[in-house]
Amino acid sequence: MKILISENTLLGGVKSLIKKLGTQSAIDFVGGWETFCEVLKIENPLNFLHLFDDLEVVQSEELRNLTLFRYEKGKNLMVYDRKNGVVYINYNDIWSFLENKFGLKYGEIQELTEEWLGEAYNLREITTSVYHGNYLKKLGEAYNLREITTRNTLLRNII
Repeated sequence: MKILISENTLLGGVKSLIKKLGTQSAIDFVGGWETFCEVLKIENPLNFLHLFDDLEVVQSEELRNLTLFRYEKGKNLMVYDRKNGVVYINYNDIWSFLENKFGLKYGEIQELTEEWLGEAYNLREITTSVYHGNYLKKLGEAYNLREITTRNTLLRNII
């Protein structure tokens, strides 16, 4: 039996996987990075970033200076710290692919993500940075949270 899948169905399915399971799971599902790029027509790093043009943008309820970019509550792909003008980008789902699959260096990723955020989300005069494990400490210091260990649960829910 031959199964025909339209290009739009496949494209929508992979984008749905990214939203539900994350970028790496979507790549694994389609059989690797090359197939992922072929299905989604990713020819350059900016094409990859445009996969994330439809994130929900919400105000953090816990920390008023933060704007969250996500597909699902509790799974933020970016956090915009308006107080400091920095957009922190999730390493696992975005930054690492720019670094490892496209071979970009930190400064190149910053320049590219700042250009993309201007186009996609009209964010100007910002700096981008990567976040992973040490983000909690940096955020606690930025907001002068003295009881960072007791606030970690709250902060983990934000990022």
